[in-house]
Amino acid sequence: MNSTTDEEVVTPSAAEQGWPLFLTFSAVGMTALSTVALIVNLYLLICSRYLRRPIGVNLRLCVSLTASDALCAVFYILTFLVNVFFRGYVSDCISLLLEVCKLSTFTASVFTLLALALNHYVGIVYPLQRNAITPKTVKSAIIIAYLIPLSAYLALFVIFPGGLRANPGFSIVSLDGCRDTTIYRNSVFRCTLVAPFIFFVILISFLYLHILCHMRHIAKDPLLKTNNKSKRTNRKLLVTLMLLAGSACVGWLPTSLNFVMPIILPMSNQARIYAGFISQTLHVGKLLADAFIYASRLVEIRYAMWMFNSNFCSYLSHFTGTKNYDRNVPQEFVRYLSETKENRSMRSKRVKSEMDPESKKYVHHRVTSQRFPATQPKPSSLSASHRPLQHARSNPTTSNYNNNGAAKL
Repeated sequence: MNSTTDEEVVTPSAAEQGWPLFLTFSAVGMTALSTVALIVNLYLLICSRYLRRPIGVNLRLCVSLTASDALCAVFYILTFLVNVFFRGYVSDCISLLLEVCKLSTFTASVFTLLALALNHYVGIVYPLQRNAITPKTVKSAIIIAYLIPLSAYLALFVIFPGGLRANPGFSIVSLDGCRDTTIYRNSVFRCTLVAPFIFFVILISFLYLHILCHMRHIAKDPLLKTNNKSKRTNRKLLVTLMLLAGSACVGWLPTSLNFVMPIILPMSNQARIYAGFISQTLHVGKLLADAFIYASRLVEIRYAMWMFNSNFCSYLSHFTGTKNYDRNVPQEFVRYLSETKENRSMRSKRVKSEMDPESKKYVHHRVTSQRFPATQPKPSSLSASHRPLQHARSNPTTSNYNNNGAAKL
């Protein structure tokens, strides 16, 4: 009886024996899912090169959100590689630095979505102040959204004990670097990381609720009614951004709550592993959901995707020697092209004409025909320096004589 009891105490349970296997398979699955999210978001970023100019504020912020999702997927992949597959072969300081970068891109996506909500809020609730948000302001906000979180998280991991200063501190090359890492056991550190995310999610939810109330108020007031086209555009954009906000809440809140849950409620190791796997799966799934929302809701993104695919297929058919690829514009983009006017710079036009031989010939023929119409011959190099005689104003000395030189009566 005693020997059996001792054996039961020493031998781990079946669930505990399966933890390493579950961690390995979950890490493989999360790495594969993060790789898919990275490929999809990179594809959208490449297609964004074909967006029609000028690019609006909302579209510019959506592209920035795609970039932050791609970076977050990259750091997820590196985190799983370092912490699971190559654990013991890489310094813990590198693991902490990867966590800093992942949290920075995480926060950058939160700031970008908040900027989208603010731009939409100002455009609908305060339309007269819409021009205050310019592309230059958006570029500055995007840069700040990456620099401030990176600096703040790096400072937090340095200031709190058990972080990058853990003995031996800042030893990135050494395998024993940051070996005494205890920063995740600090409840103040965990709350400091989670509090901004919860605050921004609540703020974004409040902005969209106020937008909904304002649009309902406008729909009921006959004096404030706008045209159907403007209402339809605002409603479609609102649905798109609310889908993005919903995916953000589903992806961010479980991850944030899972980070502080051990402080509030005592949890077993098995429950913490399962909760971490579910929250990380939802977060990586959010990276994929954003890309599908862009591709299904924004006609600008769909047109850019069609342009990239058609150019790629055209080059592929030209390289393989097959028949020319049919590049007729689909019917779904006819209205979009008729209602918008592209205003590209001269450099973008030159690059586009160089990439498309047919458009290059057409542009050359069009410019030539506009300079020298077909009804008039092209001037020679000798006659170009001569100007036609101008009619001189009559003066009293010459106008008083006729063609024979006799004076007029």
